[in-house]
Amino acid sequence: MAIKQALAVKTMEAAAGGKVVSASMSEVTNGWVALVIKAADKKLVCVTQGECPLTAMWAVENSCEQDGLHVDIMSLNANNAAVIRRFVKWAAPSACGTKGTSIGFSDWLGAAGGCIAPLFAKKQVKPVLAEYSAADSVLLKRNFLEAVDAATWGVFETGYKEGYGANAEGLKSEEDIVKALLYGYSMIGLDCSDKINLQIEKMSDAEVEKRYNDFPQEFRDAMQGSYLEANFQVGSEVIHFEPEQLRRIVLEYGEAIMHAQFIYNSYLKNTPWEIDFELLISKEGKLLSPQEHYLIANELQRNGIKFAALGLNTLDEAQLLQEMLQTHAAIADTFGYRLSFLHADLTLKDLGAVAKTLKGKVHFKLSSVLWLAAWETVLKLAPQLACQMRDYAGLAETDALIPQTETGKAYALSYKTLLAPEAGNFADQVKEVLAVNHAAYSERISVLLGNYLRTL
Repeated sequence: MAIKQALAVKTMEAAAGGKVVSASMSEVTNGWVALVIKAADKKLVCVTQGECPLTAMWAVENSCEQDGLHVDIMSLNANNAAVIRRFVKWAAPSACGTKGTSIGFSDWLGAAGGCIAPLFAKKQVKPVLAEYSAADSVLLKRNFLEAVDAATWGVFETGYKEGYGANAEGLKSEEDIVKALLYGYSMIGLDCSDKINLQIEKMSDAEVEKRYNDFPQEFRDAMQGSYLEANFQVGSEVIHFEPEQLRRIVLEYGEAIMHAQFIYNSYLKNTPWEIDFELLISKEGKLLSPQEHYLIANELQRNGIKFAALGLNTLDEAQLLQEMLQTHAAIADTFGYRLSFLHADLTLKDLGAVAKTLKGKVHFKLSSVLWLAAWETVLKLAPQLACQMRDYAGLAETDALIPQTETGKAYALSYKTLLAPEAGNFADQVKEVLAVNHAAYSERISVLLGNYLRTL
């Protein structure tokens, strides 16, 4: 006989001595699981009657029998987060696919908790609550599992059931890709920038032609037939290749394309669940040209590589991106994937206009929103700490943190200095301020994020 929810709540609160977070109440096989809050402490509590597959999987702190029911009381650790993701399906990340709009966040402090997901309720936009890069993992000494666990607990506490994503981005090593898959990430972001041959740009046309002629004649004939004997219609735009241009693109991006094929075929092609494959093939300080974009997409598609999004760094030639947005959007639409914009919060004010150009098929990375909200909270409620942080990071005083300004960008990128272990205990101090003033921090997140959501 199933346990009634009211009885489960009563039993949980009696056993744990706290208050059940009603939004987290979830029915499992022969039982219920929920968060219970006592003062500032949160526990995971599971009440069961009879056999329950979760019982053997929990990392349990205390167990007891209460009115004929078995009660497990547990901490919010990595093991238990994994069990929640497995058995409470809405608390696990899911793929975004190639259609629709999504917004990603980087919670570098792990302090945002359930602040974000409720802001997306009943909106046609999917939140990617854990967007964590390999570079940030190394810099902050905070691994990918911690990031997805923080998102899991935040979603579970708020009872947000409309779906969210988790993106392990900027991955370069096969080891990191395997870990991200094991941890349940729904999006894998491969960074192929190291595979781009930047030396080609420094070579003369004659040197490029000589290098290109080292390829077998059969390959060169195939490339000529594919790209030099026709123009390519993408939407209202036409892509045309010149011979010299084609040679440079092949030499510069060939290895990156082959690497993307290898990673996809080795790790992502046959996953038993849906995975978004995000590809970053860009050079620092330079936006992909339409010809580069088209050839990369065409070669990957011809070789059966299914990727969900191509990443473009908006900090690199932001104005040029705006001018060429229509063309890049048309290429993405032709091949059936979304564009993903890095640092969108620092360069794009009107997300709605961009989303309209891309027919709503876009992913915006608002990496700095949570950190800027933390900055604003510290500036207002812990001015002495804010002064110390400014001095350490060499930041100018400011009355307003506007992301798209140079000052705003400086504050946004200051996490690389202030949150690194070498900076001392700034990270712990900021987290303490945010924990004590959680309502104020949540409000700042709501205001900053609201500025973007209102445009969509």
